[in-house]
Amino acid sequence: MATQGIVTLYLGKISNATGQLLKGPDGLSDTGVYEADGHENATAEGATQIQIQGLGTAPTLQYSNDKAKRTTKPHSYPTAEFTMLDLGFEVKQKILGKIQTASKAFVDGEEESHIAAIAVTRTLDKQHKIYYAFANGTMVEGNKTLGTNTNNETDSNDVMTLTTMDPVVATQFGGKPYSVSSDLVDGFTLDALMAETFPGYSKTTSGTTGSTTGQ
Repeated sequence: MATQGIVTLYLGKISNATGQLLKGPDGLSDTGVYEADGHENATAEGATQIQIQGLGTAPTLQYSNDKAKRTTKPHSYPTAEFTMLDLGFEVKQKILGKIQTASKAFVDGEEESHIAAIAVTRTLDKQHKIYYAFANGTMVEGNKTLGTNTNNETDSNDVMTLTTMDPVVATQFGGKPYSVSSDLVDGFTLDALMAETFPGYSKTTSGTTGSTTGQ
């Protein structure tokens, strides 16, 4: 169905060994889940575009007796490109799997950082939400172009791409890398989706996210 806009974006860092949501200093926030929607050091934070590719993979026709009689059943591993208006600096480095040097600079780590994410959009009438959830993937940053200010300000937004893979927890999303859900479906709850997308997630009395370490 047609959708409009970006409502919000949830991100979490997960353990590659257990698939469990990492919390506190090892994760993206005290609760583990980070909502990219404005924090102390990134008040204009949020996504300006989320381009999801490869939600489905075309099958290959198989022939016999000069006829196409069946097809292969390929698995889909989407990529999601996030263009961010702003993102907390330290959170971004953790998402990319960076580590700190003695001078507190960030460099590529030896191990990749595994990320789960939920991108939220809405129906055209703005009455219902649609959720694209990704169980496990790695995030990389694309090119960065800096431009000089003239009489106009020249901004350079971050662009990062999530490449999905199978979930670490085999039962998560039925073993598939992503899911699509909506509050249009009877019985759907965001808390249940959060718990499935971010294993080990627990709802807090103050909401679904915590303040991020360093934010």
